[in-house]
Amino acid sequence: MSDSLFSALRKYPKSQELDPIENFITEGFAWLLRNKELLAREFIDYLNQKLPEPLPLTHILPEWKTQHTFPGGQIDMVADFGQFALIFEHKIWSYLSPGQLDKYREYAETNLKWSQKYKLILITGLTRQHEQQPDLALTWSDVYKFLKHWLETKSEDSLVHDFIDMLAEENLGPAAPVSYESIVSYLPAQSLLPNLKNMTLRAAEADWRWVSEKIGFNKDAPIPCVPVKIEDRRLGLDILGGWFPGIIVGTILDPDVFNVQPLSLHLGLDFGLILGFNIQRWQQFEADFFNSDEYTKLRSRLKENSGTWDFHDHRFEVRSPNRWHHLHLRKPLAEVLRGTITFDDQVERFISQGREVIELLLAGGELEALTKRLHPIARNSISPV
Repeated sequence: MSDSLFSALRKYPKSQELDPIENFITEGFAWLLRNKELLAREFIDYLNQKLPEPLPLTHILPEWKTQHTFPGGQIDMVADFGQFALIFEHKIWSYLSPGQLDKYREYAETNLKWSQKYKLILITGLTRQHEQQPDLALTWSDVYKFLKHWLETKSEDSLVHDFIDMLAEENLGPAAPVSYESIVSYLPAQSLLPNLKNMTLRAAEADWRWVSEKIGFNKDAPIPCVPVKIEDRRLGLDILGGWFPGIIVGTILDPDVFNVQPLSLHLGLDFGLILGFNIQRWQQFEADFFNSDEYTKLRSRLKENSGTWDFHDHRFEVRSPNRWHHLHLRKPLAEVLRGTITFDDQVERFISQGREVIELLLAGGELEALTKRLHPIARNSISPV
């Protein structure tokens, strides 16, 4: 078969029901990697640094194949090293078909030639197309940045230049201030906030008194939880009244307000728990609370093992402590709601995940012991709660 770039771009018949730009980008990129050894080596190293488990690379370069057919379908691009392979799926604006990457996995696992290892790499136009858990998910903007850096530091090449120019023309380069992704996401996102609010309001109707009964000031009349105001840049349930401590469970709408970063940029908003403290009301007890043995043990336990929740200490492990919102236990909201279909499903998931993260916070008994010790002192020193 001819190794001409133009022959590669011409090989698709008119009847093929695929977006031509996906074919052009796949064939053009594969041709560059196939014919420019230094670029191919740099790209493989770039991928290997990003993979959770690096491949056992050698000096041998792979064979770059496109439109690799197998009984279950067709793979866009394969870097075939012989005993292992990198399997690429390329998307521009479309999404994966149901179970698409599972078909690739089944094929790779039954391919004796790739007996040592294989990795699935998904490259898309938008981060919100990242799904079905590939080993590595990139955007074409990432590829653009890699190639641009290669041109600036390794070798000037007119064809590589032309390729990244094409990516930019197709809105696949670095995001401009008004990015393509923000444009196409704007209208669908308008329903997000009211739907989140409705879900949170319904979850507030569940019985959360068990938390207050365990560590609250007033066990006989626990204050019902209410959704936190949206203006606070969070939408959640204020589980405890008085904020000595406060426990908020819900969605962080604006992570910048809390000086945190989303756990995953391509998954967006985080769901979780924030442990707070009312500095204005309880300032004289702040040192007793946060320098106590109980609180130290709580931090140590969660830092050592927070399960599927990401632990973030915003008091002792950051340069500028947040004196109102001290501990965060988070996971992406998209992961929390994964697999839900109906509104009721999502409310139940909010409640079950909220309960799970609160139980994680209370599992060691440290917070319960601390509040039981300090609450009577605070109550007698300031005012009843």
